[in-house]
Amino acid sequence: MAPIPDNVANGTADVRWAPRLPQGRLRRLYALDALGVIDDELIDHVGYALEARCRSILAVHDAQRGRVHCPCCARCAREERTRLISHAKRPEELLRCPDCGWQTTWGDYQRTFQHKQLNAGGAVRAFEAFPHHFHQAIGPRQKMVAIDRLIHEFHYSLKDQPDAPTRIAGVNLVEGTMTEVIALLEELAYGSGTTHEISATAHSWRENEQRRRELWTVLATRSVQSVDE
Repeated sequence: MAPIPDNVANGTADVRWAPRLPQGRLRRLYALDALGVIDDELIDHVGYALEARCRSILAVHDAQRGRVHCPCCARCAREERTRLISHAKRPEELLRCPDCGWQTTWGDYQRTFQHKQLNAGGAVRAFEAFPHHFHQAIGPRQKMVAIDRLIHEFHYSLKDQPDAPTRIAGVNLVEGTMTEVIALLEELAYGSGTTHEISATAHSWRENEQRRRELWTVLATRSVQSVDE
């Protein structure tokens, strides 16, 4: 890749992605919910952190499709007014915001989000829906349901099997490896204070996770058979 010209300021320092949620915060939220304790502040803290993460994932999704959100305009303007910079995904291509002058190359910008679990993949609809559902929720109970549904979502990425869960979306949202996040979701507390909706989502998640594991077992077997042939 051609280096960014010396006379062009590299704006990657302005690119900031919302971090994934710490596991401990989610554990505490569910432990309290299982006891029937409503912690409005914690629910809001978790919800807004997940919203910020979803918006980062969606910004990367747009960038991968040729529309980069100017990070400077995004911080000083409302989200709907964020400047989108079109590009052709060439590493050396210069991205420049006509409004504020922010600039970097596509290659440098791309490196800011690689290997950070920011790809929307087959869960883009879930990431798009959460900000709306969270803000439309009436009271902390509905907010908790919105949070619960989001972290238990899956990616659906197979064209020939569109209803087959292929990956947990929680790993995009919560700190940890795939194995660690699966273990966390399996161990979240449920009790007498847990609502029916949240219990039902947990049950559905376990069924889908089993389907996901079975799918990958089948795909791995087919791959081995194909190599042997």
